[in-house]
Amino acid sequence: MKDKEKSKEQLINEVAEMRKKLAGMKKREREFQKIEKKLQEQFVEYEKLSAIGRLTANVAHEIRNPITVIGGLTRRLETSVSFGTKEKEYLELISLEANRLEEVLKDVLTFSDKTIFHRDEQDIHEVIDESLSIYKDMCKNRSIGIQNFSSDVPKLYIDKRQIKEAIKNLISNAIDAMPNGGIVTITTNKELLNRKNYVTVMITDTGVGILEEEKRMIFEPFFTTKMAKKDIGLGLPITKKIIEGHGGFIKVDSTIGEGSTFTVYLPYRAAIEK
Repeated sequence: MKDKEKSKEQLINEVAEMRKKLAGMKKREREFQKIEKKLQEQFVEYEKLSAIGRLTANVAHEIRNPITVIGGLTRRLETSVSFGTKEKEYLELISLEANRLEEVLKDVLTFSDKTIFHRDEQDIHEVIDESLSIYKDMCKNRSIGIQNFSSDVPKLYIDKRQIKEAIKNLISNAIDAMPNGGIVTITTNKELLNRKNYVTVMITDTGVGILEEEKRMIFEPFFTTKMAKKDIGLGLPITKKIIEGHGGFIKVDSTIGEGSTFTVYLPYRAAIEK
């Protein structure tokens, strides 16, 4: 009798254990369903964005040729109009706006098109020096000092032209953040993160800073923190695309009234490390 009671008790325990496992399975099933639904929503959103990207690229291609023609003809007309007249002023304005539209369209096409990287071994300090040389006169005119601190980092397997474009965009962004002058500081270093080796390029300004709610949006196309909305562009989104295309990423730290720091992380291979 005692053995029978014991068997009954065991059976009750086994049933309880099975119910517990079944409840756990149902819970996991609900979690999987939530994940599946989220992935489906993300996929739909991705497809929607891809379609918008293709449409944007096609529209940009169609607009680019007429804008180029308008700009070219306007510049030719400028040479035949007397200086100081209203007509000259209007033509200069048309030419200026046409040039601006050409730059925006160039950025749109760069952002929309699939980027092909032509990589070879490069010294990141050379890329930084060449990028800085473009802005030296601008910084001097705006009372902006430049500090460049180089450390011993390995060469990188990168597309020099593309990375130079990314660094230039970040330097330009730093300059724009300091309308009353300041200091741009560029520092290179090495960092081990999640068992992966990175060369870091840190670009710091002493400018106005970025609001916390805006930090999530600064890499979105056509978003700007600038007071002059006229200068809207795709510099930061293109920079993000280039860096991520090299297997890296960008971090942003900012304090209102003190400035911002954009840190680029570029992975390097041990095989090419000296």
